[in-house]
Amino acid sequence: MVKYFTAKRLSFLAVFTAIVFIATLLFRFPNPLMGYSNLGDAFIFLIAAFFGPLPALISGAIGSALADVLSGFAIYAPFTFVVKGAEGALAGILLRAFLKTGLNRHVAVLIAFLLASCEMMIGYFFTNALLYGGFVSAAGAVLNDVLQGAVGTIAAYVFILIFSKSKTLAKFLRSPLHAPKKDADSWKKEVHHDENNPT
Repeated sequence: MVKYFTAKRLSFLAVFTAIVFIATLLFRFPNPLMGYSNLGDAFIFLIAAFFGPLPALISGAIGSALADVLSGFAIYAPFTFVVKGAEGALAGILLRAFLKTGLNRHVAVLIAFLLASCEMMIGYFFTNALLYGGFVSAAGAVLNDVLQGAVGTIAAYVFILIFSKSKTLAKFLRSPLHAPKKDADSWKKEVHHDENNPT
C-alpha cells in the first residue's frame, strides 16, 4: 500500500480531491424539492470509472468533507467523509465487478452508480437520524438525497458518454464504455496503465 502512493499518484489524488471539492461547493443549483443539488457525486463516479475505487474513495471522502466544512456544515464533515468515501469505493468496485460478468457496459455503469447512490442515501439517512433526533426527522431529507443521487448518476453517465467520443481524451483515459465485455480485467490493467503513463 505504501508503494502505491508515489509522488505521481499523490499529485493525481490532490487534483481529484480538488475537483470533488469544487464540484460539491461551487456547482450547486436549486432543485424542485426546495433544496439544492450539486455535481460532487458525479465527479466521484467519474473518478471511480476512470481510475478505480481507491482514488474515488480518497478524493470523495476528503473533497466532500472539506466542502462541508467550508460551506458551514462542519457537523456533517465526519459523516460525509465516511459516506462519500464509501460511495466512491463502491462505485468503482461494483463497476469493475459488473464488467467482468459481461453485462452491457452502459447498464453496468448506470447500475453501479445507482447502487453507490443508494449507499449515500442510506448513509445520510442514518446521519440525519443521529444528528436530528430520530428516523422521523431524517425522513424529511430522503427525497432530496434521492434527487442528489439521480443527478450524480445521470451527470456522470453523460460525461462518460462525452469523454468516450473524444479522440483526444481517449489518449489519456480508457472509458468503461470501451471495456471488452468478455475481458474486463484487461480494461482494468489499461486503466492502471493510463494512470501510470498519462502521456
